[in-house]
Amino acid sequence: MALFLLVLVICLLLSATVEAGPGGAILLRTGELTVGFDSTSGNLSLTELSGTDGRNWIAKPTDGALWRIAYAGPDGKVEEIGSDKAEMIGVAHTANGLEFVWEVLLGTEDREVVMEVHAKKGKPLSYWSLKAELPPGWKLTRADFPIIPDISTKAATKMAVPLGWGLEYEVKPGMGYEATYPSMSAAMQFLAFYGGGKALYVGAHDMQANHKVFSAHADDKSLTYKCANWPGLPEKGGGEYEVPYESVVGMVDGGWYEAAQVYREFALKAPWSKAGPVSKRPIPQWLKDTDLWLRVEFGYDGIADVCKRAREFFDVPTALHWYKWHEIPYDTLYPDYFPTKPGFAEGVKELQAEGFHVMPYINGRIVDPNSKGWNEEGLSKSASRDEKGEPYTEVYGSKVPLNSMCPYTAPWQDKVVGLVDRLTHECGVDSVYIDQIGCAWAYRCYDKSHGHPLGGGHYWVDGYRKMLDKVRAKLPKGTMITTEENIECWLDQFDALLLVNTSASTDRHVIPLFPAVYSGRTITFGFQYIGKDDIAQSKPFRAKMAREFIYGAQMGWVLAEQIMRPEAVKEAEFVRNLAKCRGNAHKFLLEGRFLGLVDATGDNPHIKFTAAAPFGGEYTLDTPSVIGSAWKAEDGSIGIALANISDQAHEVEVNAPLAAGKSYKLTVFGPQGKISDSKASPGAQKIMVPARSGAILAFSTK
Repeated sequence: MALFLLVLVICLLLSATVEAGPGGAILLRTGELTVGFDSTSGNLSLTELSGTDGRNWIAKPTDGALWRIAYAGPDGKVEEIGSDKAEMIGVAHTANGLEFVWEVLLGTEDREVVMEVHAKKGKPLSYWSLKAELPPGWKLTRADFPIIPDISTKAATKMAVPLGWGLEYEVKPGMGYEATYPSMSAAMQFLAFYGGGKALYVGAHDMQANHKVFSAHADDKSLTYKCANWPGLPEKGGGEYEVPYESVVGMVDGGWYEAAQVYREFALKAPWSKAGPVSKRPIPQWLKDTDLWLRVEFGYDGIADVCKRAREFFDVPTALHWYKWHEIPYDTLYPDYFPTKPGFAEGVKELQAEGFHVMPYINGRIVDPNSKGWNEEGLSKSASRDEKGEPYTEVYGSKVPLNSMCPYTAPWQDKVVGLVDRLTHECGVDSVYIDQIGCAWAYRCYDKSHGHPLGGGHYWVDGYRKMLDKVRAKLPKGTMITTEENIECWLDQFDALLLVNTSASTDRHVIPLFPAVYSGRTITFGFQYIGKDDIAQSKPFRAKMAREFIYGAQMGWVLAEQIMRPEAVKEAEFVRNLAKCRGNAHKFLLEGRFLGLVDATGDNPHIKFTAAAPFGGEYTLDTPSVIGSAWKAEDGSIGIALANISDQAHEVEVNAPLAAGKSYKLTVFGPQGKISDSKASPGAQKIMVPARSGAILAFSTK
């Protein structure tokens, strides 16, 4: 009994307090966070989300639903019921927080829905859960939870979403974001709304990576956030459904970076982080050493000369991403990649002799219904299929309809395994790029023959994890695999991630949200697609390369034939300078932790330009000539990476995040190596950054 009472006292001391608020409101307080609810109207409304400054992030509250559930009856008909339409029958103060209970009528039977919100004393986060009872034969097909209506657009002036590198939206009427997880459009499971030095963090801390859709939409009054979970459907129905993860809502001092640190604490405990830091992962050393990626297309005869000239010019460890090495046209007749174009295997060996590491393209997700694989190998049975039994079809630049495959099926897993095995063993390549796995959205497959729960859940992630385990089991020593984009849930199974699909828009700015969470845990390369006029216009190209550098990515991913044209020499020099700088900073940019962007003040004029956006339209970017970022190495030293886009040298000042009262040794590196050693103290550091070049400032206490 004494032990029980001791545990009870400890729980009460750690728990948030529940208080009565004005007008019948119920307040959950931690000292760092206040969450307020009001049920006096008969419906439950969210009335307050505030931090230590007392600013309420909820605008004038409505009776909007906090949850909405789609129920399917025994006859298959779907009925949607939200908390605003259900009958609320109870509110209870639990040991951890608050519990709200509703009753819904399903057919002729009443069933309960329970929402719990709890928090710990002294902590800025609250944790939300939802469960629903089901009559026999009834199924839950979707649960929108949590829904946070009425977020104040006066408080939340900006929004950060995990699309690719990360995007920052200006919050204004008509702004909208909706993305399926898992995909690169929702590469991580959180959003942040911020303004005035505070951020509202909303996330799904889901270790299983279940199928869900994140959305946020603003009108002229407020902003609404929603996360929709699509579970795998049980065979018989009935029983109880519970959202299979906790949703986290809280206030954070700062902006997108500080919100990302909340998610990082969760993410580094997730299964996909089990591989550990890059410095300890068994990633081939040649990949860790790589500072430049070039992209090539067509057969060996068409690329041999330009590759050799590029190797001599750049003179840094370089990898080669090879497209269109196969006889079939691009995005056509997949997965019939063999036979290769004549001379492919021989070309691989010759390029490797030149110092390149070679990585060909395959697609790990789509199949052409006209291919031998579909018709003769039986892959049609492995297609993802909708509720009507039809395959999901997509069309790309080739204008050929292509069907998405279900990764849970063994035949499709084995097909991809076989392709990688042939390329690495028969053709001798150093790596294989498996397109779309980390980029394209998961489908809800309803084919009963596949053996997975229908319609959702985490089978999509589980299927690819099994496929990638099979691939890795057959990889020769020293080879690796990559994918397109950066969905987190296969982070431990890919050695590197190509990030190039992050969109560009005047109203949506690229931010390093992904490095803020996963720096030091994975290798990235590329930044955005290089537009056909980017190199000729110079500024768009340099801006992309500069951000690629300060975000920690391996440089380039540009067509070798484009960057090696005589008229592109200044842009090629810029890439070379940054790649060489990067080679002096692996402890920061490869293995270190990203600490955020830094402002370079002083002689730092802005450059503004308008360019073609990668997926249509135009975007305008206004950027300082010199941009930078801060990093912390595993040995505790601090690094600043700076890139100068302009054709003039600029002397700028930067403040590194150094500990007060300590003295530091400052070593400055440029493309040519070490430039200088000096003593430094916390405060502004002056540095001259050469034209079309970069610099690394390394601060150590040793």
